[in-house]
Amino acid sequence: MILFFIVIVIILYLLYYLKNQYHDYKYIEYSCKFSSNSIYNDRREAYAFDMNKNIEESSVFKKYKLDEKFVYFYNNLFKNVDKTEFGFAYSNGEIGKLYVNDNNNIYGIEKRGNKYSIRIYKPDAYFKKEELDIFVGKDNSTLLYRLFNIPSEVVVYKKYDQNYNFKLNFYLIYLEQYLIHDYRTQIVTLLKTFKCKLDNIDKWLDKYSDYYLYWIAIGKKNDILEVTFYYRKK
Repeated sequence: MILFFIVIVIILYLLYYLKNQYHDYKYIEYSCKFSSNSIYNDRREAYAFDMNKNIEESSVFKKYKLDEKFVYFYNNLFKNVDKTEFGFAYSNGEIGKLYVNDNNNIYGIEKRGNKYSIRIYKPDAYFKKEELDIFVGKDNSTLLYRLFNIPSEVVVYKKYDQNYNFKLNFYLIYLEQYLIHDYRTQIVTLLKTFKCKLDNIDKWLDKYSDYYLYWIAIGKKNDILEVTFYYRKK
């Protein structure tokens, strides 16, 4: 009788673990984009999978209902890529992007409607602020560095997007895992300076107050600046 009880407890624990603790993904990263021509969009989340953990890609694709063209691109376009990590991003409830990490060079496919396009993210481990001065103006970049305590040399990813003829239009800057709750003022100050819409900003700040900022992105599309925050549960 005692043995039977122990077996039942073990089974229940395993079921609980599989349901609540075990994840096939490495982490989930959320993001929120702000700009001057639209209210913020925080219905964005990305799932990352570690290739060093014997992940079976086909099972993951089936489980998360990756569409056939994304699977085709993964199996053919990225066939010879040395994948260390792969992932996909949801936007407004649908998978809209597929990513592959090739030893810190990141390649992506974006879906818009029925069209697919390529984006490439190149790392710069010794990025110099002067480059951002040219992109957004020296005063704006100086404010960004001051508000978020960004060191003079920092890891930055630069995005080259097929939709913009692979012209550099996006800088993704690494942060030291800042708690959003502690950076409310800095976030609002930056968004105001970059003339982003702040409708319901307090609602977003409250919702994610216990999340940590990992990256901040500064982009420009048709001369309109965009600010995107990337954050996770620690």
